[in-house]
Amino acid sequence: MAYQAFSRIAAGDILSPRCNYFAAEQGSTLATIERVAQPVRAKNRGRALPYRELPRTLGAVNACWIAAALEASGHAAPKIDQLLIEPVDANCSTTARLHLRGSANGEALPTTMFLKLCPPGHDFLGASEIAYYTRDYRDLKAAPLIHCYAAIGPDPSDLGSSVGAGYALLLADLTADYIDNKVIPPTAAHARRLGGALGKLHAHRRGVAGDPDGPHNLDADLDRYLDHVAKGLEPVLEVLGNEIDAPSRDRLRRVFDEDVERMRRRARTGEGVALLHGDPNPTNVLTHRNQTDPALGGPALYLIDRQPFTWSLRLWLGAIDLVHASVPYWSPKARRDHEHDLMRGYHHALLEGGVSDHSWERLVEDWRACLCQGALIAVEWGAESDGIENMRWLWQDQLNRALQAMLDWDDA
Repeated sequence: MAYQAFSRIAAGDILSPRCNYFAAEQGSTLATIERVAQPVRAKNRGRALPYRELPRTLGAVNACWIAAALEASGHAAPKIDQLLIEPVDANCSTTARLHLRGSANGEALPTTMFLKLCPPGHDFLGASEIAYYTRDYRDLKAAPLIHCYAAIGPDPSDLGSSVGAGYALLLADLTADYIDNKVIPPTAAHARRLGGALGKLHAHRRGVAGDPDGPHNLDADLDRYLDHVAKGLEPVLEVLGNEIDAPSRDRLRRVFDEDVERMRRRARTGEGVALLHGDPNPTNVLTHRNQTDPALGGPALYLIDRQPFTWSLRLWLGAIDLVHASVPYWSPKARRDHEHDLMRGYHHALLEGGVSDHSWERLVEDWRACLCQGALIAVEWGAESDGIENMRWLWQDQLNRALQAMLDWDDA
């Protein structure tokens, strides 16, 4: 196995409120924690785990909690005989591979699972990711979502009041075979696959009624989004100073004066509107390490981490997800080479999903209208004082790429 060496402890009383654990000190950020336990069964059949039972650290995760989480999510008689925890570096959450031996539903559990733990106190809508894995696409065949064994946290119906609510997900462990796309250059095949994955989700949750949480006032949603993002405009321009020339400065201001209003007018018609992922950046896109998955007959792709803020657009023109996935992160050359591949994959998925009233021409115009999102993503970093300098290495490139994309299409 590819995890670090660990130390073993004697079996402890894991049914007690305090479960024994040992953190191996190996001088590595991937030191492991092992639980060696007598077989246990959860005692909470038929009720959800209360928030107070959400572990805040990996040190509080143990076999009895894993069993309880599985049973609360509908698994019959889960039993965990042994548990090894391998911490994994992540942003905005605590994550780990769980190496385990146990059973549920009369069958052996997988030998590994992936734990995502978001303790209370964050600033996004905690119920959204619960809904993403357990409700919104539950009946969508072959959805590009990782299988979820258990989800513990706020009820998806309480989305509006779930800011900062803690939650935990037990997901299928794909780390051996899949990798994010942060450092992988886009190709035509990847662009089509990425567009297809987003199109599949959008076709399933389509139109102004596409959000199970209820109807949206699209104008109010956009105003709330822009009220937040616009806070970053002047700080970004001030930091850039003479590094941004006058034409680029003027083009950026036009984003707020003109481009967002063109996007608003298109969204008001309801055509092309869908429930968004909201952040399909390359880190949230997983593809097979060998770029091929024989079981699926081709490369596989998964979209992870739907964690919107209160100000985020959650229901909007689907093309905004396409822009978000590409324009801020792909080089201008890669974007020019593959933006139509991205849109073709998306449009094909819409047609396969039963959406026959959204023409190719309409999609291209939606893309053009949503290109301003690339600039808005960059400017948003200036809305918070800790992002303007600390994340300049990211947002300045994002802004340059977005301005170039808008210039390309302004001249098209």
